Amino acid sequence: MKAERAKEILIQLLKIPSPSGHEDRLALHIMEFLHRLDYDVHIESDGEIIDLIVNPKAELFFEVHMDTIDVRVEPFVRGNIVYGTGASDIKGGIAAILLMLEQLRKEGKDLNVGIVFVSDEEKGGRGSALFMERYRPKMAIVLEPTDLEIHIAHAGNIEAYFEVDGKEAHGACPESGLNAIEQAFRMLEELKKLEPFRAKGKYFDPHIGIQELVCENPHYLIPALCRGRLEARLLPEQEVEDVLDLMDPILDEYTLRYEYTEIWDGYELGEEEEIVQIAKKAMEITGLSEFGGMRSWTDAINFMYNGTKTIVFGPGNLDISHTRHERIDVRDVVKASEFLMAVNDVYGKG
Repeated sequence: MKAERAKEILIQLLKIPSPSGHEDRLALHIMEFLHRLDYDVHIESDGEIIDLIVNPKAELFFEVHMDTIDVRVEPFVRGNIVYGTGASDIKGGIAAILLMLEQLRKEGKDLNVGIVFVSDEEKGGRGSALFMERYRPKMAIVLEPTDLEIHIAHAGNIEAYFEVDGKEAHGACPESGLNAIEQAFRMLEELKKLEPFRAKGKYFDPHIGIQELVCENPHYLIPALCRGRLEARLLPEQEVEDVLDLMDPILDEYTLRYEYTEIWDGYELGEEEEIVQIAKKAMEITGLSEFGGMRSWTDAINFMYNGTKTIVFGPGNLDISHTRHERIDVRDVVKASEFLMAVNDVYGKG
């Protein structure tokens, strides 16, 4: 039964911790799995990053990252649901690829696409950057948790670290001080009023929020300094530079200093693109029907910036990824594997 085999493969993957920078053991496990199926595996490395590549001359690649965040939950199973850090993001996707490769061998079919397993997606995206330095495939499917939606659009993003200063006063005398935490939230209120963050999107809406805020205050004071991190999600059609022009005056007013640490534009592929047409045919074969848009940074950005037309797809749920509740239904792993198999077949027929 495919679900049981998918569960077995996934549990093996989850039992090998692979936080960013420590993917070696998992890479070795994947290599051994592929060698048992008689696939040749090419290794690309710059001394720090390791990528594993199968069928390197292909023009259509399936890409998936081997790393996870630091382990928060050890793997365990309840029926068809597998829990644990990385189950959804994205070892369920790795399992789908391995299940597909195993099925191809059983059916005596050719592998028409390339496969690349990359490192460092969760930290810096250096694995996909290294791959794209040395290979330039025409098209790609990047595996990420999309609830089996085919994401032909991708959000843009702005990340900024900031410091907000205020004025110290005794905690019982707020009138004499200026609360840095309250200033940070006033800044956020002003940012949320900007037109780009009040727009409506086709697949998701834009958003800006504070994801980290640190203020040390051991002396019962009105806090005079806090540090934090802003994250902004943009619509595919919104230009990052235009949004920065609106954000800068507000950050200048409220912060002591700030620094943009991540900036990228999103994108949306037209339905006339070859990769979208291939995906549509595979959707018809497998019964999948939903297009969507990816809300988070993925390696697809590195692929698109280097000219590779890329969609994002995979089993798992982005909402619960990285959380203590991360989990995946192995039946979705099977469905993802069947879709990838269909893409391989459609592409092979030209």
